[in-house]
Amino acid sequence: MAQAELIKNKLWVIKAVDRRTRRTVARVLGGRDTATFRRLYDKLKHLTNCTFYTDKGEAFAKVLPSERQVIGNPGQITPRCPCA
Repeated sequence: MAQAELIKNKLWVIKAVDRRTRRTVARVLGGRDTATFRRLYDKLKHLTNCTFYTDKGEAFAKVLPSERQVIGNPGQITPRCPCA
């Protein structure tokens, strides 16, 4: 397989981790795009008392309410939930 094909067909694992327990709360596979992140957020939106720490990806800003998003460490989507 050519290098260009490998780069073009990247499959990302995007996961949500509880910062307190370090446990994976949810995960999805897909591109680094809005549709993939929306699938992850659909699994988490019932957690209403959470803050999401994300990198600067456009997909996060398009899906998350701004009051629930904090731009933090690159590649880290971590809901902070007191109830988890």
